[in-house]
Amino acid sequence: MKNEYFQFKQFTIYQDLCAMKVGTDGVLLGCWCVLPEKGNILDIGTGTGLIALMAAQRSCHTHVTGIDIDGMAIKQARMNADVSPWKQRLSFTQADAISYNAGTQYEAIVCNPPFFTNSLQGPDHRRNLARHADSLPFAALVSKATSLLSENGFLSVILPAIQCDTFIQMCWEQGLNLHKKCFVYSNSRHPAKRVMLAFKKGNTIYPQEEKLYITNESGKQSAEYRTLTKDFYIDR
Repeated sequence: MKNEYFQFKQFTIYQDLCAMKVGTDGVLLGCWCVLPEKGNILDIGTGTGLIALMAAQRSCHTHVTGIDIDGMAIKQARMNADVSPWKQRLSFTQADAISYNAGTQYEAIVCNPPFFTNSLQGPDHRRNLARHADSLPFAALVSKATSLLSENGFLSVILPAIQCDTFIQMCWEQGLNLHKKCFVYSNSRHPAKRVMLAFKKGNTIYPQEEKLYITNESGKQSAEYRTLTKDFYIDR
């Protein structure tokens, strides 16, 4: 049985109502994504509200909105926000990302999107929505992000590494230019499993390229992983 909550340094994520639980992908993206010093941030597919709360902690003069198609996830995210230090700067709305339009422009959009394609779906409909790209195809995500971003706004995502080039091309075609890229490896003996990408609406300098190894040769958390997550994970 999975834990009903996950304790971070400054907040707690309860997850008993959510189809998708707290995972490494969400934590990594929440730590790494590009955020503004002030303005509006949108978390697409917010789930438990994890990334939204991480954004509120990192960027203290912003308002963060989380949307999700799953009503139970929104209920959970609101519960997590209500017991956090940033309740007044967080809001959550049940919405389909493809049709969402709040009449607001966002300085940053963050998304840990569903990415399974052409794969067998399980019996849990809510889990399928959270995991399978049928509910939010990449092309639709890029188009929506482009329309919602303010001038010089940023889109940050985490994806399977194999889908990196396809997603970059989609964004370039919509006027979103690659700002930075980080390949994520479980360790140095295996190929990259994930890639984190940040795009800028408008001109950007030559994109930064990074590598992140989660564990070192001894099988322990790497120094760079501990540094990235130090403001969130409780020391173990």
